[in-house]
Amino acid sequence: MERERITNKLGILYWSNQKILKKILPHPIIPGQVAAFIYLTQDAEIRQDELVSKIGVDKAIGTRVIKKLNEGGYVRRRSDPEDHRVLLLSLTDDGAAMKRDIIEVLTSLNKSLLKGFTDEEQEMTLSLLNRIIANTDQVLSDISEESAWEC
Repeated sequence: MERERITNKLGILYWSNQKILKKILPHPIIPGQVAAFIYLTQDAEIRQDELVSKIGVDKAIGTRVIKKLNEGGYVRRRSDPEDHRVLLLSLTDDGAAMKRDIIEVLTSLNKSLLKGFTDEEQEMTLSLLNRIIANTDQVLSDISEESAWEC
């Protein structure tokens, strides 16, 4: 019997996660904006390019996410006084409140997804997923290196 493809399973998990988050997230936040909230704080500023890198999207998508959060009153943007080309981001009071709600939702969702798993199984699952992520990063790096040589 042929082995099932891991990419298929990952795709199912991704789209299921998106559907669940759309239904349970506080409105008007959408799943793609959740990662930004995780890395933003009210007390410290982060460079926009650094945030975009951390959430793992390209610059254009990251800019749209940040613009929407800013327009919603969740994120404060300002130019870096030392380099006006750089934008610094932090959460507003409304953004900090939304982040608390999001963390609560994600914590509850994690508990539901790992229901029935022993502590050891939970640790192993997270460890295996981290290995898959590391392997994915390596594949992306290898593809980028090959593309650079082809040019």
